[in-house]
Amino acid sequence: MRRKADSRGRLPSRLARRRRGTLILELVLVLPLILIALLAAIQFGKYFANMQEISLAARIGGLAASRTANLSAVPGDPVPTTVVEAVNKQLTSVGIPTAAIALEHNLDGCPILLKSPQDVSVDVDLISAPPPGRYVRVIVIVPQAALMPDLLRACGLHLVLPGKITAFSNVFQYAM
Repeated sequence: MRRKADSRGRLPSRLARRRRGTLILELVLVLPLILIALLAAIQFGKYFANMQEISLAARIGGLAASRTANLSAVPGDPVPTTVVEAVNKQLTSVGIPTAAIALEHNLDGCPILLKSPQDVSVDVDLISAPPPGRYVRVIVIVPQAALMPDLLRACGLHLVLPGKITAFSNVFQYAM
């Protein structure tokens, strides 16, 4: 039989202690799940915000490349400094320290790939087909660890793996 509360709305002490124990147990069970969800929201929010910044850096680099005269026709040559500086300026303004840049163009009729730094590995066949006409394509490649904090590592979830990269490309019509 259930006892009724007194005139002040308090339950008898035995029932109050039992209810407090239930609340603490619920808190212990639910709080870790809420914490994991919060850390995941922060981690992926930061990652998606940084992906937008890389996309913008690729766009800025593409615009700079489309306005750069005398692009090299030798495959593997370094990317022009105007393009590298434009991309790095955008990335450092948002706190992304490192990036590799590849520039593909077809000013001489066949695609030429310029890279900075020289040892960067880029597979342009995985990227969509270029548009017709004279174009420049800038690809910005950033290690995933520079974009996403590894907050879920404390929970045993390693989503930031070494060697993983995030890359964005942007294509512009050559304007020179």
